[in-house]
Amino acid sequence: MSERFPDIEIYLLKAEAQQVKGWLTQALGPVTEKGESKFGIEWQVDNMAMLFTPNSSKNFASLWFKSNQTPWDDDLACARAAHEALGCEVRCSKAGWQEGDAGPGWIKLIRGEEKPLDWDN
Repeated sequence: MSERFPDIEIYLLKAEAQQVKGWLTQALGPVTEKGESKFGIEWQVDNMAMLFTPNSSKNFASLWFKSNQTPWDDDLACARAAHEALGCEVRCSKAGWQEGDAGPGWIKLIRGEEKPLDWDN
């Protein structure tokens, strides 16, 4: 059994805010928009805050669940659900990590497959 991450972050290729919000509503329940900040769009489901950042990295949007009150234990489980629901390429870390670590390594979900990814190259 995998460790439950304290927060979750995934990256979605060319994702539109309304499309992602629709998926989240189906997966988690009604999503409230709390407004926009310099970092992106702030959403909330119950007491769980989320941040959607369009164009976070190249053509990828970031979706960050600030605390993990989701049905998913980790980034990869969330990425799998997003990939299945949205049909877009999704990237995520393959393990938990902390500031100062060499980096988590990445996984790319594309066309129903999971592949290791060196995002920096």
